[in-house]
Amino acid sequence: MRRLVFVAYTFPPVSTGSAPMNLRLADILVRNGWMPSVVTAERTGSMPRDPSLLELLPKEVRVIRTGGTAARGSGQAAGRGGTVTGAGGRRGLRKFVLETLLQPDRYVTWLPGAVPATLAEIDRVGADLIVTLGPPHSVHLTGMICSFLSGRPWVAYFGDLWALDGYVDWKNTSWVRRRLTPLMERAVVSGADGIITTTEGSSDYFRKTYDHECPPVQTLWNGVPLEEREMRWNRSGTRVPEDDIVITYTGFFMGLQTPEYFLRGFRLFVNRHPESRLRFRVVGDFGAFSDLPGELGLTDRVDILGTVPFAEVRELQLDSDVLLLILPPQPGNELKNPSKTVEYLLARRPVLAVAPEGDLTGLIEKLGAGYTASHDPESVCSAIEEIHRDLAAGRHRILGDPSDLDGEMDMDAGGRRIAAFLDRISE
Repeated sequence: MRRLVFVAYTFPPVSTGSAPMNLRLADILVRNGWMPSVVTAERTGSMPRDPSLLELLPKEVRVIRTGGTAARGSGQAAGRGGTVTGAGGRRGLRKFVLETLLQPDRYVTWLPGAVPATLAEIDRVGADLIVTLGPPHSVHLTGMICSFLSGRPWVAYFGDLWALDGYVDWKNTSWVRRRLTPLMERAVVSGADGIITTTEGSSDYFRKTYDHECPPVQTLWNGVPLEEREMRWNRSGTRVPEDDIVITYTGFFMGLQTPEYFLRGFRLFVNRHPESRLRFRVVGDFGAFSDLPGELGLTDRVDILGTVPFAEVRELQLDSDVLLLILPPQPGNELKNPSKTVEYLLARRPVLAVAPEGDLTGLIEKLGAGYTASHDPESVCSAIEEIHRDLAAGRHRILGDPSDLDGEMDMDAGGRRIAAFLDRISE
């Protein structure tokens, strides 16, 4: 079995959206002849954690945890404007200094520990390859440095785009970061031996933007292997709402990832249909947006459950009538497919995607598994009204069969393609 060192800051027990993807990736690598050693951070500040995720990690995968926590004050969970707020000018000055000195992001403070740990593991196992997963994209600098020092080929895995990251409010970042980010992305792309992305649109972005500077690119959609597909497939299918519709979102809101676009459409629906008992439930945290339901007069219709162990999330998804996906209306989000999408599809509940028209909305429409809406309140309201009409008439837009996920979302086939891609890069 060939060996690689996989460098990722957001690795379980961190329970951000990339956690399930990391676990699936570790598993498909092992199944396809590549044994990963994972280098990750021991301390990850205020990121949500779920220790139960570690039980899902293949036991043969070695995890090396290095010290270091991201510097506070820059890039933390932000309010609706995407900036950290607080009393006094000192905090604003601190934010400016941190955004100026810590490039490309505040997690770069982990790099001094990650580089020697990665190099040591490369030597220990005789690794053939380095793979780095971002965001945070400072992780790719570790791969670039370690590839140069060790002579091993290196693949940069972009779980989200970088200079076109739709979760970053670039207008409110420092001019230094806005100037340096595209330069650093170009350095990473031109220095890498290969690139992995999560959608075809993202792969095309790198090919078109960097042309001859771009190394080979491979797409691995955020999907599931057959075993997990069968295990998580909801055979009972549809459910009839007992009272009125419950729309559920699983995850956390921070930075530009805001519930506001959905809630304003929700508010419009409630105004037009006051007799409806429609409810919105968040399995996670509203973060800096916790006051928003009250500001919109929706407190009695919004339930916030807080952090829930990953193993319990599925039951809450099944105890829903509609599952909500939200991507902000920022450039780059039309090329994104969240890792939770496939969980929603397997739960066989109609999906409502409030997102820019692109890879995600195209997937939902192609599968006939739900509804799409723009960020305009009228569009969201219209989608909710259509959902009401369909459910009342017994029509359910859900995934019809597990085989509907064949192709892009099949990580067995995707894993074989990734393994073959890594084989070629490491030759």
